[in-house]
Amino acid sequence: MLITYRIGYWLSALLGLVGLAIAWWQLLLPTQPLRIERQWLGATPVTIYRGGMEPAPAIVVAHGFAGSQQIMDSFAVTLARGGFTTLTFDFPGHGQNTTPLQGDITDRERRHAQLSATLDAVVALARQQGDGRVGLLGHSMGSEAVVRYAQAHPAIAGTVAVSLGYGGVTPASPRNLLVLTGALEPQLHGPAQRIADQAAGGQGQTGVTYGSLADGNARRVVYPPFVEHIGVLFSPVSMDESLRWFNGVFERPQPQAPFLDMRLLWLVLLFVSATVLFWPLSLIVDCRLQIADWTSGHAPGWGWWLVALLPALLAPLLLRLFPADGLLPILVGGPLALYFALYGVASGLGLLALRLRRGQQQAAPVPRPQAARPATWWRALRLRLPVIVAAALLMFGYVLLMFGLPAHMFLLNYFPPPVRLPIFGAVFGAMLPYFLADEWLTRRAGGLRGAYAITKVIFMFSLALAIALNPRLFFLVLIAPLFLIYFSIYGLFSGVLTRRSGTPLVGALANAAIFAWIVAAIFPLIAVG
Repeated sequence: MLITYRIGYWLSALLGLVGLAIAWWQLLLPTQPLRIERQWLGATPVTIYRGGMEPAPAIVVAHGFAGSQQIMDSFAVTLARGGFTTLTFDFPGHGQNTTPLQGDITDRERRHAQLSATLDAVVALARQQGDGRVGLLGHSMGSEAVVRYAQAHPAIAGTVAVSLGYGGVTPASPRNLLVLTGALEPQLHGPAQRIADQAAGGQGQTGVTYGSLADGNARRVVYPPFVEHIGVLFSPVSMDESLRWFNGVFERPQPQAPFLDMRLLWLVLLFVSATVLFWPLSLIVDCRLQIADWTSGHAPGWGWWLVALLPALLAPLLLRLFPADGLLPILVGGPLALYFALYGVASGLGLLALRLRRGQQQAAPVPRPQAARPATWWRALRLRLPVIVAAALLMFGYVLLMFGLPAHMFLLNYFPPPVRLPIFGAVFGAMLPYFLADEWLTRRAGGLRGAYAITKVIFMFSLALAIALNPRLFFLVLIAPLFLIYFSIYGLFSGVLTRRSGTPLVGALANAAIFAWIVAAIFPLIAVG
């Protein structure tokens, strides 16, 4: 058995390292033919991609709410490899841009004025960097921003709107509009279909180009298959349609076999490889702290289900009473952090009540020799706390290096500017009660089989209820699948560390830090007060 485990560890290490090497090579390879330059326009970071030596039309690529320029790199690289000069940037409050976003999530006009001013500066730079002609491409919040900007500036030759929810498009404004909406985004099919119907003068069809590119009134609506609000940014159909559209707008030849960025495939391979590699590396944590689990020793019953279910109902209701807008200088992040805190405190109180009830039901313990008595959980915790923190930091550091670094380079802004670090501390404090309670509820010896998965399903239903009661959290609907991915991967890690260390504290601390880091890094900065 020991030999089998050793072979498994070595094989996992080998497969993980090989997968990482292949993924990194494939992620870095597409940008090798490009010239990439980074500039700052005040507080706005801009990245310029050039695929050729001669001046070419420039395409300004705008990200969506809670995004950053990295998430639009698939379009930028595809278009640059197709011969265009492309520019990505961070809107105010997003990514590395530390200028606060104006207005709350419902104040579209105030927000648009600020986004338009940022676009104006980037478009002016694009005219200088290219041949003077400019096209726009945007996603979600960015799609509305670029469409409205193009309507106000008829010199914009063509626009690609990805996941567009804006209803102000007319048959002739903006010029030459392509709409890409994921097939799994049914809530956005209505606005897209209305654009097709306008252009067709009746019942418009997807995948059909109406109007004339030469006259500036061309319209086309496409639903890339099998993708939703985030996946549409990495669909090869999205890449191909965008490249063909701008080639038509600027009267450039259509390539026979265009380069289409496929980074999502390689990112999946990279993250899977990093997950596999974690198992053999977890051998570093072999402390066996033997801290008594004060909820263990009892078969799960109705009390366990009450602790799992009641906080899931209470947290959304309490959040409705205390919405926490303005609690933190990040949009959505403040209410989300408070939701975790309410959920965690309620779960912790439930665990305490369960422990007290069980303590009353227990018979007097049989005395044992002093040498055989385990230390109390509090004494053991105090003695082992440095080891627990070190093990949690190892997991946190592993995630930052193996997941955060490639994500920051190829997917989203993962390493926030220093101004966001106090936000990380506040969100960590708010989220810690939830992860402490959940790890103790699900990881104890003799507990319910599949308890971790059960509590995550309950959490997702509770989050859906919180969103229904508080519409300001609606954006979380779009990123809810990411919660499941995070819970799956980092829950696997925390489970391994619980077995290696003998206490769920390690995984609880690490998971709270990882989730808080993500929230502090991605949600838009706003001015408080």
